[in-house]
Amino acid sequence: MRRLGVSVGAAAGSLLLAAAVAACCQQAIAEPSQQSGSGEAIKASQELEATLAPYVGQVLDLVELSTGARFVRPTLQGMSTRLGEITALRLVPEGLTGVKSIRLGGISRIMAGREVLYEAPVRGSGRSTTFARRQRERYEEELRDAAERMRAHGVEPWPELTSEQHAAEVESLKAFVQQVRGSFPAVELVETHEFLVATDILPEQVAPFVASLDSMHDFLCTLYGIPQGEPVWKGKCLVLAFAREDDFLAFEGRFMQTQPQGVHGLCHQRSDGRVVMACYRGNDPAAFAHMLVHETSHGFNHRWLSPARVPSWLNEGLAEWVGSQVVPGSGQVRAKEFSAFEAMRAGGRVGENFFDDERDSRIAPLQYGVASSLVRFLVSRDRKRFAQFVQMVKEGRSAEDALAATYRATLDELLVVYGRAIGVPNLTR
Repeated sequence: MRRLGVSVGAAAGSLLLAAAVAACCQQAIAEPSQQSGSGEAIKASQELEATLAPYVGQVLDLVELSTGARFVRPTLQGMSTRLGEITALRLVPEGLTGVKSIRLGGISRIMAGREVLYEAPVRGSGRSTTFARRQRERYEEELRDAAERMRAHGVEPWPELTSEQHAAEVESLKAFVQQVRGSFPAVELVETHEFLVATDILPEQVAPFVASLDSMHDFLCTLYGIPQGEPVWKGKCLVLAFAREDDFLAFEGRFMQTQPQGVHGLCHQRSDGRVVMACYRGNDPAAFAHMLVHETSHGFNHRWLSPARVPSWLNEGLAEWVGSQVVPGSGQVRAKEFSAFEAMRAGGRVGENFFDDERDSRIAPLQYGVASSLVRFLVSRDRKRFAQFVQMVKEGRSAEDALAATYRATLDELLVVYGRAIGVPNLTR
């Protein structure tokens, strides 16, 4: 199995804390434990060292500091000790090569394998000591409030999974990949923190595409206010990426019982939370990267908060817009929007059934440009309000109700304002 050690364009997202942590990193070398030498402290330190030992050289979920700052997906290079006690962790932050020494006394929580390996005991009531814990408590309270609103709208939130359940799902996905390899022996497995990528594309060619997947994951976490390092997928998201279209079509027919036509990829979202995406590369690398991000973002939105369906115009518009943000080198979205603008200027309408909210409804190919530009417009008006709008839809409210609650407008009023912005006054459905 191939494992990629570079994840990504997530380095910026993972280390928003670089400046904030600089002082802490300096202290990490200078400050020994104040409890050095006590038998109880040494025993606790030895237990922690034994817990962390299997993860040396491995990628952790996160190391959270008491200030609330986070190292997401760092590699544990080792531990520093003094007088029998751990004084610091030596970490290689994601996307970097240098080692950071982080004082154990400044660490609030360590997670790996979706499991809390260490949580600092509460010491007093100082703001810096409890800030990270208060942040987590606020986020957990927000999730509980969201769950109550979902149930009030007849929607059941995704269940919170244990580390054992996450691990079992990953093993089940790997077993599925082994079955696939029986028909496609050239397929090998590339594993990142959030994705399993089964592919017959050469390692040096697939690496930048895998990086786009991790970037998409972090982009949507930031958009929706999900603390990076918190699990979204059930286990991991599985991506089957084939070099040839024939193999993609054969996989879909044999393993997914579908017969896709005219598509480069499909995202399969199961009611139990499993997400499997399959695709083929084609001849345009930028288009391939965009398609990977587009399809897997569907899976991410499926897994966020609840299984509640996002209407087609919003689902596809989000996927297109996110793809344009994560893969700016692809011109596909701009070209689709240009064609959509021409059609709207000619007819004065977004097209038939664009806002249809029925479960099986799908927007037409020409409407993808309308959807992405409309999502872009909403985000430009208020990014935070847009995230609240999508969240309300995931909580079980209609797009019409969610829009009224966040943007204080009906869908028809939205079209009028949007139409003016793109030079199509009096735009209608």
